[in-house]
Amino acid sequence: MVNYIKGRTQKAVFLITLMVMALWGGTSALLAEKLTMVAVVDLTKIVSDYFKESTEWREIDELTKKMEETVRQRMDEINALKQQKIEAENANDDLLVLKLEEQIRKKQEYLQEYNKIMSDRIQSKKENLLTSSDFSREIIKTVQYIAESEGYSIVFRKKDPNILYYNYEVDITNKVLDHLRRTAGSR
Repeated sequence: MVNYIKGRTQKAVFLITLMVMALWGGTSALLAEKLTMVAVVDLTKIVSDYFKESTEWREIDELTKKMEETVRQRMDEINALKQQKIEAENANDDLLVLKLEEQIRKKQEYLQEYNKIMSDRIQSKKENLLTSSDFSREIIKTVQYIAESEGYSIVFRKKDPNILYYNYEVDITNKVLDHLRRTAGSR
């Protein structure tokens, strides 16, 4: 009789252990599945595609065009100086060659500094546009709607430096843009 009870107790403990493991495994599998639902969104694309008609975006666009034109002009000047240097070398005018090399170096340094400053300014304006309360509120609300309706647990910025790889299937940028356009038409 004792062996019978002992055997039943061991079976009961074994079955309870199996059930707990099954429940725990099922729960952790559900949690793991929920955590793996990750998406990325390209906020710069959303701003440029959806908000490009805004005054702020036109200002950024004008600043970008101005920068590109200035860079082109400075490159033309540098190329003209390089051509003059070649002619001075062919004429064996070492003094003029040195003078032109110095002018080229200074113009290249200026161009590099100008490019960095303007790129930083443009990027800053884009970031400010992204963080302006009305724009960001509308974008975040739409990202949240898409994420919740499609079961994503977390959404990263596509250009986040911590993202080493992502599959294009988790990019919800176009879905966010489509939803923003649909809801803008209904207002």
